[in-house]
Amino acid sequence: MKQRKGFTLIELMIVIAIIIILAAIAIPNYLRMTERAKKARISSDMASLATGLEAFKTDWGAYPTVGTAEAVDDKTTVIYIELSGTEGGGTGAAVLNIATAQNIAGENGGIDYIKGETLTSIVDPFVAAGKPANEDGHVYYGSAAGKHWVLYAYTGTSGGDFMFRSDSSSTVQEGALPAIP
Repeated sequence: MKQRKGFTLIELMIVIAIIIILAAIAIPNYLRMTERAKKARISSDMASLATGLEAFKTDWGAYPTVGTAEAVDDKTTVIYIELSGTEGGGTGAAVLNIATAQNIAGENGGIDYIKGETLTSIVDPFVAAGKPANEDGHVYYGSAAGKHWVLYAYTGTSGGDFMFRSDSSSTVQEGALPAIP
């Protein structure tokens, strides 16, 4: 009786075919899962920002006003300075939340609505090299008049090019870049 020392070619081909079928099922599911996780991160970050912005408006009677949309993780922007309660430290200048000002409740400014470390960690996980402005890995804030605001981030996914949330909506939406109020 002859002793068998290995697998036949047919057995190896069957095992390889099974592995290929499993990979064909698993890889697309993994890619969709990572996209959902990135969208969930943006949604969570925007919820935190919305809470800070509403608390800011309650104290100061208006939202932080910026000339053009600003990245919330940039220490030199007005939105960063207003929400973190810091002054100076960059080219941006806080208009309302400064130490010499008093809010509606009579408290001195410099109020920390969102920690600076938290603001610097709020980034868009859909970063892609070579993207134009506003599609470069930042979550942006816009409010030209201080009465309304919009937060947005570039995703470039099947649901739409941007995820955004505004003061008039409690949910994050997907679609074209919204107008800055």
